[in-house]
Amino acid sequence: MKQVTFTALLLSFGLTAAPADLQQQVTDLWQQQDFAAAKVLLADNVNRKTSDAWLLAALGRSELELGQADAAEELLARAVKIEADNARYQFWYGRASCDSAQQASMFSALGYAKRCRKAFEQAVSLAPADTGYLKALGKYYAQAPGIAGGDKEQALAIAARLEQQDPLQGQLLQLEVLFSAEDTATAEKLIENSAVLQSRPEPYFMRGVGLAQNRDYQAAMLEFSKASEKQVADEEGQRNRLLALYQLGRASVLAKTEPQQGIDALNEFLADGRMADFNDWAQFRLSQLYLAQDQRARAEAILTPLLASTADDNLKSEIKKIL
Repeated sequence: MKQVTFTALLLSFGLTAAPADLQQQVTDLWQQQDFAAAKVLLADNVNRKTSDAWLLAALGRSELELGQADAAEELLARAVKIEADNARYQFWYGRASCDSAQQASMFSALGYAKRCRKAFEQAVSLAPADTGYLKALGKYYAQAPGIAGGDKEQALAIAARLEQQDPLQGQLLQLEVLFSAEDTATAEKLIENSAVLQSRPEPYFMRGVGLAQNRDYQAAMLEFSKASEKQVADEEGQRNRLLALYQLGRASVLAKTEPQQGIDALNEFLADGRMADFNDWAQFRLSQLYLAQDQRARAEAILTPLLASTADDNLKSEIKKIL
């Protein structure tokens, strides 16, 4: 008679067990940023009847990091329904819901956004000392429209609370809220009184974004250049520095000035490789700057393969105007 294992018995009832070795393997893969391998490892252990919150949340988080927001949201919704008092699962669920909101139609986005806010609020309630959860909730309040629960005053209150635990992150959140509310005078006063902000790329990047939105591209270039000169060790700061390089190249195109400065910035951005979502447009902007220097052959060497590889219809249309 064939022996029935405990795991097989669980599976026969639609239940699954998450052995410690599987959890360790997944954790190791996450640390290596190999979320695709983690997904493969987890997928065979999850089905419609799975009721193990860790398995659902782990696969959901892997899907989230791979950009599959809808799949992640569905899995994480199941996980938090089973284990509602897990702050980490709530945080991941909030992230997935926010990402889904950005990709959804106007009619669906509000529902996703509200779920995002609720999940972040729940994560903060369950783990009030976690600065990452506080920061996520504060950014939501700062960026979301009022109909979805956005609230600048709430965001500033979260920033003050965050500053008590992490002065840098609290000040950065406060600065973001002030710039988004167009309270430039208060934002500039905050920068002036903070040596730590002056050493970061974010203040200069935020200034540059505001100037670019007002079509003062040359002034924006100066701020993006300053931001790109700020070398920092943390991942968020490095990301903002890279974004400043990208925006410097874009502003150079729109200002029709200093093409070599823009070329250098975009080549540095592309060489880094950590922000692949921007690569197609960065290559397109680079080709525009080569055209500004009458280097059509170099521009076409970028544009021809880009036209064949990009999935962005707007970008394809722009490329066809040149080729």
